Amino acid sequence: MDYTWSQQLAGRRAVYVPDAVALAADPEDLTYLRKQVWRWMAGFCQNVRLHLGRLILRKPLLALWVLLALFEIVTAPLWWATPFLAAATTGQPLPLTVTWWAGAELLLTAPPLIYAAHRRKLPLTGVLLNLPCVYATKAVNLVYAWKALVVELLLVPLHLARGLTVYEKGRADTPSGRTALAGAG
Repeated sequence: MDYTWSQQLAGRRAVYVPDAVALAADPEDLTYLRKQVWRWMAGFCQNVRLHLGRLILRKPLLALWVLLALFEIVTAPLWWATPFLAAATTGQPLPLTVTWWAGAELLLTAPPLIYAAHRRKLPLTGVLLNLPCVYATKAVNLVYAWKALVVELLLVPLHLARGLTVYEKGRADTPSGRTALAGAG
């Protein structure tokens, strides 16, 4: 991200390469998922801190997308609290507001998943059966996104924290590598 934004600020363009292949290595357990998500979120916020001012001046469309991502992170807790707030302020029963919220959330989440399943020729049933995992992932991402916002955009500029300075892998290379990493901590 830092390289891409720096290159765009230097006048180069990012281009879409449809034949590019990026092999993903999913985390093997929650420890590695935690490290991976923290690295991604902290890295994003570090880049916001370093580049946002220049992006606004030189790459306003990219800055808009970055600001929309920040807006989503900031407002996500309000969205997740909506059924409780609605029940408390309208007098409607909580099960009804939770049902309304879940339906709205499903309408926002399902179309991209259905499209991706179709595009990647994945069985739709399998994708939809994994829908609860989407919400678990959203919850983990939200926790680390907020941590990154506080640490990288608030505490680091105030010199109250160092932020992400050590790269920790989000996946062990080998079972013996996992043991070595666990023993080092």
